Amino acid sequence: MFLQPRRAATEFSGYAVEFSPFHEHWVAVGTAQYFGIIGNGQTVVMELLPDGSLATMRSFDTQDGVYDVAWSETHPNQLVAACANGHLKLFDVTTSDNFPIQSFAEHTNEVSGVNWGLVDRTSFVSASWDHTIKLWHPQHPASMQTLRGHTGPVYNAVWSAVEASHVASCSGDGSVRLWDLKTPGRPVCDIAAHAHEVTALDWNKYNPTQVVSGSVDTSLKVWVRAYVARSLVVNADLGLVASCSWDRSVVMWNYTGGPPPSTPRQVKG
Repeated sequence: MFLQPRRAATEFSGYAVEFSPFHEHWVAVGTAQYFGIIGNGQTVVMELLPDGSLATMRSFDTQDGVYDVAWSETHPNQLVAACANGHLKLFDVTTSDNFPIQSFAEHTNEVSGVNWGLVDRTSFVSASWDHTIKLWHPQHPASMQTLRGHTGPVYNAVWSAVEASHVASCSGDGSVRLWDLKTPGRPVCDIAAHAHEVTALDWNKYNPTQVVSGSVDTSLKVWVRAYVARSLVVNADLGLVASCSWDRSVVMWNYTGGPPPSTPRQVKG
């Protein structure tokens, strides 16, 4: 473990970071000019070198900001970027040019989240400000399914780590919804989760009945359902939830699944 963080600079502001599931020293970073409000974007792939430095391997330019990135779960050199113009771009780090190997252009508004399936590993989902969630296969430019029902921007859609057909989504309409892709017409579960926008969520990968949501109302909530901030992630091994917020704080919560969470450890930059 590093006592001091390893740092590297990107040309634009960082929006998302994702470790490679194949190369333990690779990370992908989604970046956007002018904090994603307007301007260009870049998808940057970095590598932690043996001397401890963090170096840029590849960078791919986009006409609009990149709000999220997700590595392929089947191809070690490919990753998909979610863009502010509603497009998704599939890149391969081994190509000699700066162009995507596939583009997906059905969303009519910003794509705020993209996640690769963790069970069957053959497809990925995208969440958009156009109120929809779409299911994609990397070799087909047309979506396989579109999930409708949210009445506000959908900020993220996350696969269950246990059930191949289950996806959870969070939205600006204050809800968290659970979808079964085998019956895509309507959500299996619709939770009025928060009084304000829900901007982040994650599954407990060891408990398929639990999801955690984070909202601009500054609260995190754990939801339990049969069958089932800006960013958050669950560490089920340690019973912890980590969250980061637009107030520049990073908070580590101790959640054990029984008593209420203990007083969080908080750091502000």
